[in-house]
Amino acid sequence: MRPFRDIDLRESLENIKMKMMAKIDLFSNEEIMANDLELLADNIYEEFYIQPVLIDDEEFSKRSIVQEKIHKRIEPFLRDIYNKEYVDVDGVMMTCYYPYVGETDLFKCRASTFSCSGYPEISISQGYISLQYAHSLQDAGKLGAKEDTMKKLEQNIERIRVGIGYANSDVSAFNKGLSATALKYLIEKRKKVEAFFSVAAMFEVPVKRNEYSEKHIPLKRNITPITHTYDRQESYCITDSDYRDVLDAIKHTGSTYERTPSSYKAMQEEDLRNTLLATLNATYKGYAAGEAFRNHGKTDICIELENRAAFVAECKMWNGQNEVEAALQQLDSYLTWRDCKTALIYFVRRKDFLKTLTNAEAALKKLSIMRQVQVVDKNEFTCCMVSKSNLGQIVQVRVMLFNMNC
Repeated sequence: MRPFRDIDLRESLENIKMKMMAKIDLFSNEEIMANDLELLADNIYEEFYIQPVLIDDEEFSKRSIVQEKIHKRIEPFLRDIYNKEYVDVDGVMMTCYYPYVGETDLFKCRASTFSCSGYPEISISQGYISLQYAHSLQDAGKLGAKEDTMKKLEQNIERIRVGIGYANSDVSAFNKGLSATALKYLIEKRKKVEAFFSVAAMFEVPVKRNEYSEKHIPLKRNITPITHTYDRQESYCITDSDYRDVLDAIKHTGSTYERTPSSYKAMQEEDLRNTLLATLNATYKGYAAGEAFRNHGKTDICIELENRAAFVAECKMWNGQNEVEAALQQLDSYLTWRDCKTALIYFVRRKDFLKTLTNAEAALKKLSIMRQVQVVDKNEFTCCMVSKSNLGQIVQVRVMLFNMNC
């Protein structure tokens, strides 16, 4: 095949964008309202992302040379004698294979930049592109035939690499703006849905709800399952400002632990948690509770309003980075509310506290459920975690570690 000429890449990318918009239009009102839009945008990105092509070096073990009849061009002044342009002669056919990864159709696409002189013919099969070179037996035995063939091979594969590089540049630009474009359309759709719900409520028109489907959106690539229902009843959650105040109160208490760790040497996890509860109750007038039943278990710290969880925290003694994922899953199992604001608090009784902080950060960043991990202080990390208990939701988690070694 002649590469980089059959499909206009710009038009193809525009068609993919239209398919992406159509996909967003297929989301129901329930799905748009019930799921975090950034998570939906991530799913769209995973589904419509185009993998650029990377061509590796030749795989010498697959190189083949076979004897066969080949077409040899007849010199122009002899064509009248033979009455044809080619003649079949004994020859050899050499085939060289180059493995590649990426979107195969890019070899068919003409990018915004391309070579007017064209490209050498290639064949594509099962993750390899191949180039063929035919010589008559007479020509193959000539002095310098091998060197000339290998030089031509290097030139041709370089032309193919340049051509696919042009296509990769267009695709990379498309991929870079994919999430932002998807999020823009999702925000626009949510605004329309919110407007519809407002009008329906104003005229007291009941909104038809779809029953929850146990069959989630199929996993394609690394697409996160989403929820398909939306609970419009009033929910309670603390504001971002109050969330910061709660975290500041915990940080202040934790700093007290660190200044005089010997005073708390005899205290275990439950005792340390109770001192945190005392601080929080002083601020939230008794709404903070310990070992409160919540969803699938008892959470260490829970600030409630009219039996609605607003802030949930879990306290742990640090026993190594391998237990971080289990602690987060335990915390997630307690959550019942969208946009829930949470904390995971560690009491560390190890000598090398700085190494513990490094290990904690590494453990958080390698988790597949984490969308974002940022260091806000040496011993604090703010995280955005995909909830497995509440599909389609992203939970804020502040991970805090306090040095209790003495």
